[in-house]
Amino acid sequence: MPLSTQTQESLKNSIKEMARGFITAEETKVTDFHICVNGENGTLIIYDDDDNTLARVHIKEWEGCNDEAVYEKELRNALGKMQEEGIFDSINIVKPYSFVLVDEEKEAIVDLLYVDDDTLILSEDLLEGFDEEMNEFLKHLLED
Repeated sequence: MPLSTQTQESLKNSIKEMARGFITAEETKVTDFHICVNGENGTLIIYDDDDNTLARVHIKEWEGCNDEAVYEKELRNALGKMQEEGIFDSINIVKPYSFVLVDEEKEAIVDLLYVDDDTLILSEDLLEGFDEEMNEFLKHLLED
């Protein structure tokens, strides 16, 4: 269930507006942005670590949708594009920090985006078969 272009822009604008609140002279300590979607009414809320509401947006296409995979896909896509555009480069937050999809009890479901200057998070697909390759490498290394 892809979001309309207008809804995608509304979502990105809400996140951008939230990010602008962290462009300050002093470095802010936030370790995660918690994103909660209420599938019944289509409301998306972003919280900080202290459960303060940072942004709220209504996503009409998500009204009555309770599929976390849909939220994850669309949010990953939006956040990834925003990171590529450099939206998060100017916010003054202690790194690393992440955007995490949470349920209504604020339990983490999945990390959507991890922001750190020095760390690269590898996807599961990239690591698939890594164990076998590493074992084969070590076997040949020890034989020599």
